[in-house]
Amino acid sequence: MYISLVTQIQAENREWINFAKGAAIILVVLYHSSLFLNDLDLAGSTPRLRLVLSYFPMPVFFFIAGLTARRMLTWNLKDLWRRRLLTLVYLYLLWSVIRVAFYLVVPHLRGTERSPTDLLNIALLPVWPTSSYWFIWALAIFTLLAWLLRKLPVTAQIGLAGVVAILSTTPGALDLDNVGWDRVTANFIFFVTAVYFPHAVYRMAARVRVWHAIVLVTAYLGVAVLLVPLHLSRVPGLVLFESAIAVAMGVALATLLVRVKWLNFMNTLGQYSFQIYLLHLFLVAGALALLSPFAEASWLQRAGNVLPFALAAIVLFASLYLAKLLRRFSFLWVSPFRTRQTKVVSHRAQLNGDLR
Repeated sequence: MYISLVTQIQAENREWINFAKGAAIILVVLYHSSLFLNDLDLAGSTPRLRLVLSYFPMPVFFFIAGLTARRMLTWNLKDLWRRRLLTLVYLYLLWSVIRVAFYLVVPHLRGTERSPTDLLNIALLPVWPTSSYWFIWALAIFTLLAWLLRKLPVTAQIGLAGVVAILSTTPGALDLDNVGWDRVTANFIFFVTAVYFPHAVYRMAARVRVWHAIVLVTAYLGVAVLLVPLHLSRVPGLVLFESAIAVAMGVALATLLVRVKWLNFMNTLGQYSFQIYLLHLFLVAGALALLSPFAEASWLQRAGNVLPFALAAIVLFASLYLAKLLRRFSFLWVSPFRTRQTKVVSHRAQLNGDLR
């Protein structure tokens, strides 16, 4: 039994996880940097690149979150709430309130969305997420959904999640007009698949070769051409297919590149990806407020193609520094209402950047 367990662990490669999360959080920060700067017409030609890269980060994050969620299926509802849902609900509400307070001081310059300080917007946050913190809200929904559906056959769960994802990612088929709900319907398939097949994923990751990564990158870019320049996103299932390729590509590339020593900083970003995710938008929004008075300056307009990358790099490392500075304030990362033993375990996980 012991020898069998050791052999299984050796056959399962898990070193890639933090690297993949590091790559995903870089793309999330770059995405938001371009998105916010675009409201000032300072994003240059990056909006199209932003669209190409948008199929990667969130499916990867949700897939990784599902890899260690299998044990929750054995809990009762009380344990599920105490050990997982309570922290997610707490963090979502806490950081949503912090965001509202932030925008009471810093001007909200994004005319494409309702003001975070709008009273109706605030009241509906528990059921109608409108900020980037929809990710935490979605994790809570995924956790509860997976638990409620646990007695259904696995093929039925994945099949149902797949159908919903196809409808959600096909324009005009299932548009709920809310960032949180739209992302839930589009990404539950990745979470629930990982929940039921974690060991298969780890074993496949251990067998990745360079040619696998080359094929997946080529496939990702090929489908991206169909989706972006050729505008074929209305083809049912094509966006979902691209996201599935992105997950496989992310695992393959991370498995190979995690061995490169000079890329070790990616592992650090991955370890702190949760904190960076929570903090980075405040820095992006603050930068937007500072740049706003100079938005029409010709020198700034000419820098449009470079500005999102420069801002993303600054925000990434500033967020990382801020996360390390604030790590002592545990109430920002875990619920203070949990039992002491569970809180210590969760606190350690969150300080290691665990998005699960």
